Amino acid sequence: MAITKTAPNKPLSELLSYQILNAMKITGSAEEAFYFIEESLTLHDSGRISQFLTFIDKEIGGCGPINIQPLWKAFNNPNDNESKQTIKYWKEKLSIYANL
Repeated sequence: MAITKTAPNKPLSELLSYQILNAMKITGSAEEAFYFIEESLTLHDSGRISQFLTFIDKEIGGCGPINIQPLWKAFNNPNDNESKQTIKYWKEKLSIYANL
């Protein structure tokens, strides 16, 4: 079943959020999670979701149910002050777990 188009200015659907988080739990990586769910994405969404999941792994260090929506918003509005603060906050918060 293909998930409907995801607009950058709207929150991720509950289904897509669940699929991403579940795939991350299974694979241990946001980038690997993409390959786990890619067949359920529309062609329109595939590239953007792939970029978002790469951003989660490389820039933030992970995400969960509490921060996936704010990080999606920040990813889509990178020059916004609130987005910069969101990225900084979660990057610092998750960095304490990076070397465990």
